Amino acid sequence: MRIVTLASVRGAPGVTTTSLLLAAAHDDAVVVEADLDGGVLAVRYGLGREPGLTTLAAAGAAESDTWRAHAQDAGGIPVLVGPDAPGPTASLWRTAGERITQSLSVAEGLAVVDAGRLRSPVPLVTASHVLLMLVRPVAEQLVALSHLLPTARRTIRGEVAVVLVGSGPYRAAEVEDSIAAPVIGELPDDPAAEILRDGGSGSRLARSRLARSVNALADRVSSQLRQPLEVTAS
Repeated sequence: MRIVTLASVRGAPGVTTTSLLLAAAHDDAVVVEADLDGGVLAVRYGLGREPGLTTLAAAGAAESDTWRAHAQDAGGIPVLVGPDAPGPTASLWRTAGERITQSLSVAEGLAVVDAGRLRSPVPLVTASHVLLMLVRPVAEQLVALSHLLPTARRTIRGEVAVVLVGSGPYRAAEVEDSIAAPVIGELPDDPAAEILRDGGSGSRLARSRLARSVNALADRVSSQLRQPLEVTAS
């Protein structure tokens, strides 16, 4: 699988909602919960704790479609749910992170990883072909992002890019100049997003401003994924 991770520096810029919509915009995509604060999709969609990442980690040898037996349906979108509390989540990724990453890496399709607020990247995030940092265009979040970017660039396998969420005093060109990172998408604050936050289907958002913006982002992400990764010698 190609791996695209969405994360934030602080606040709630809609990482989970955007992850769901981004997966819905791609064929053969699955949302993977990797938020170290714990996942929310099982509660939001009334799903069981299993199957999910815990059962995938315990599975045998990974094959191209192993993950499918461990995915559940969240409003028409396949998801691999994680534990819902920080302790079990950290334990899972510490003990089984490499196995989970291997299982998904050998599969076909796209893994859209919801990493929540990015702190210590888990192995799946480190293996990302693209890391999308969602931030609001306000000074507090942009300063926090500027401090995080050097570490992200050292630890992430692929490209690091920025997605601006909502309104603020800074434009995309100003953000790119100040933090030296490409802005590849701008998403509106859209009340329609409450549909997904309440466990609804992404198809109900198809004509919303947010969905149209995420579809445009999906095209740019697909373009990034078609580019070969540059391997930097250490």
